[in-house]
Amino acid sequence: MDSSLIDLVFRSDKRKNLLILLDSGSKNIDEIRNALDVTSTSILPQIKKLIDNDLIVQEDRMYKLTVLGEFIIKKIKPLISALEVVEKNNSYWTGHDLNSVPRYLLERISELGDCIFIEPDLNHIYEPSQVIIDSMSNAKQVSTFASYFNPAYLPLYLELGRKDAELSLNFNQSVWDHLSNEHSNMINELMAMDNVSLYVSKEGIKLTEVTVTDKIMLLGLFDKKGKFDQQFVMSSEFGALLWGQELFDYFKRLSRQVNKI
Repeated sequence: MDSSLIDLVFRSDKRKNLLILLDSGSKNIDEIRNALDVTSTSILPQIKKLIDNDLIVQEDRMYKLTVLGEFIIKKIKPLISALEVVEKNNSYWTGHDLNSVPRYLLERISELGDCIFIEPDLNHIYEPSQVIIDSMSNAKQVSTFASYFNPAYLPLYLELGRKDAELSLNFNQSVWDHLSNEHSNMINELMAMDNVSLYVSKEGIKLTEVTVTDKIMLLGLFDKKGKFDQQFVMSSEFGALLWGQELFDYFKRLSRQVNKI
């Protein structure tokens, strides 16, 4: 894309937002003003620039995208959505290691949508996040990959399993060794359930956790020094659930199923 066209779209929120608005259909000036919360005085110069560059056209008091405008907005909307995901929790994404997330999923990070940032409660640093517990408590389906696992979550998984929730739990070898040695009774109970599948993955995956339920997607990453700071991002958008499930399935293909300790 020509640099001047990039500047035209991205150097003005009004122009960018107008193009996104018109992607949903033609609008008159009153609809534009109300939707974008702008005045006629501020938006009309931006409309003129977009018309002059053949991105929108006016027909009978209605503004709509040109063929070129439709092509451009289809290309830039995923980028805009990705930037919104990253910018909302910029310090998390820039301060953590993304290398274990497959490139094809990183390219679709916009699908995470509106994420919330979860930080540890410094007064209960070794306890599970209550936000996470509450979000998972009534799940009917749970898929978890974890290379760092708080055993305090095991009672939650047992409770869900007893409620006939479908559980797929994938731990790396070191986590599995710890759980099977130190918490064998709970692991054996999980293994005895027909609705629970357990997997062990290889070491070296630089991702602390991805959990997907029928309601939320939770993602935890190591920081760039390889440490787990107990920070997560969580989303309840449908696209995020699908994205998270693809990430879980990716690691599942690199793992082996286990049926006994």
